[in-house]
Amino acid sequence: YKLRICPNKDQAELIDKTIGSSRFIYNYFLNERVEQYKNTKESSSYFKDCKKLAELKKDYMFSWLKNCDKFSLESSLKDLDNSYQNFFREFKKGNSNQGFPKFKSKKIARLSYRTTFTNNNIEINDDKIKLPKLKWIKFRDGRDLSNISKIFNVTISKSKSGKYFASVCVE
Repeated sequence: YKLRICPNKDQAELIDKTIGSSRFIYNYFLNERVEQYKNTKESSSYFKDCKKLAELKKDYMFSWLKNCDKFSLESSLKDLDNSYQNFFREFKKGNSNQGFPKFKSKKIARLSYRTTFTNNNIEINDDKIKLPKLKWIKFRDGRDLSNISKIFNVTISKSKSGKYFASVCVE
């Protein structure tokens, strides 16, 4: 289900910060992997990167990452790991069409982040959706969503016109 959400000013600001933080984490850890591969010819993994992310959040210079949704940052790491794995899998097969993962740009990048369902952190009631760190946000939709049994994840996106959407992936 794709829902048009109507965040208040503080929620919209937090969504924008989380989108930027997700892009930053993707680029930061892509750079780490490239440097590590140049030096040791080995690559990091998703789990090692998650540990480094926890350490990074403790650093004073990156303390602003604590304000963002933890699951969105981990989803960025998962996406990076998948693209890195796909590149090397295709490279070993001899298929050069699969390009190396690219850094995400502020200007060109799709403005979105994905958060996953854990411990009922995502709920839908009547005309509101509860998201991690954002609490309850009103949405506009004429459908009856009370029959949703299981939510897997939600992708929050911002269109070029400044409208916000939540794409809910359900069973």
